[in-house]
Amino acid sequence: RFDHVVAMDSLIHYEGADIARTLAALAPRVDGKLIFTIAPRTAALAAMHALGQLFPRGNRSPAIAPIALSSLERHMAAQSALGDWRIAQSGKIVSGFYISQAVEARRS
Repeated sequence: RFDHVVAMDSLIHYEGADIARTLAALAPRVDGKLIFTIAPRTAALAAMHALGQLFPRGNRSPAIAPIALSSLERHMAAQSALGDWRIAQSGKIVSGFYISQAVEARRS
């Protein structure tokens, strides 16, 4: 059993359904909170990602999967193991070229 699970910058590489499945696998073993980051789907991040795709040499586009928080909530709702889990709070983190969204999920 775990009091809390923290997954910073590890789930940003996965699509929403995969993030939800990962959280669903962890949730039954967590007594407290699931705290993690996602790559938020923003216009700025989408533009940077698209620009990186234009220059494939050296794989310059970030290997991330941007997702809107509302989309992640829908994927989480589809997982029975997350039935009583809700996103309690979230906040964007921006520092230079780094952009992520911290998310806290807990049982309701």
